[in-house]
Amino acid sequence: MTKLIKNIIFDVGNVLFNYNPAQIIDNLIPNSTHKQFYLDNVFNSEHWQLMDRGDLSLSKLQEILQKTHNSSSQQQKDIDILVNNFTKHLTLNEDMKELFNRMSTYYNVYILSNFQSLPFKQLLKDNPFLSKAKGIVVSADVMMKKPEIGIFHFLLSQYRIIPQQSLFIDDLEDNIKTAKKLLINTIHFKSYTQTMKQIQSLKLLEQQ
Repeated sequence: MTKLIKNIIFDVGNVLFNYNPAQIIDNLIPNSTHKQFYLDNVFNSEHWQLMDRGDLSLSKLQEILQKTHNSSSQQQKDIDILVNNFTKHLTLNEDMKELFNRMSTYYNVYILSNFQSLPFKQLLKDNPFLSKAKGIVVSADVMMKKPEIGIFHFLLSQYRIIPQQSLFIDDLEDNIKTAKKLLINTIHFKSYTQTMKQIQSLKLLEQQ
């Protein structure tokens, strides 16, 4: 297996960084009385999925919420703050960062993430270790998102990656299922400890 694997593909949210929308809202607008509204209608909504896919802009989201919920000007400002600053309140998984760095020494490392374009650029700026990736595919940039098979095809073709020589690490079962359809090796991330056990069983860091 060690000789077969040449590429490691990392997800970002809830793999390299812990993503907790309620905590993000508490951190950015601690005195707001509309926290549940933002949780339900921004972060945990279909709107967020559409923004990740590049199908919905921040201004369009604000327009929709104004029409459907009569959101106030203060709420509009809060939404702006949340969308433009949430990446600063993602919690880095230090163990996974170390693994990412180790893997980048011995393998071709890639990132495949459902993320909005501008927030991802901010995340990259604040966390320069991510730039060790030989290739990055962000959903909003290509207007496709996991688990759609198209975004996997894009990654593979863009960087001439052979699926059977690749390992994909992601926290969502649906994304893992799509990768398996393409014969990509997978680890369904649940914790650093569990992920390391599987990496060790594949002998990916032996004698490195």
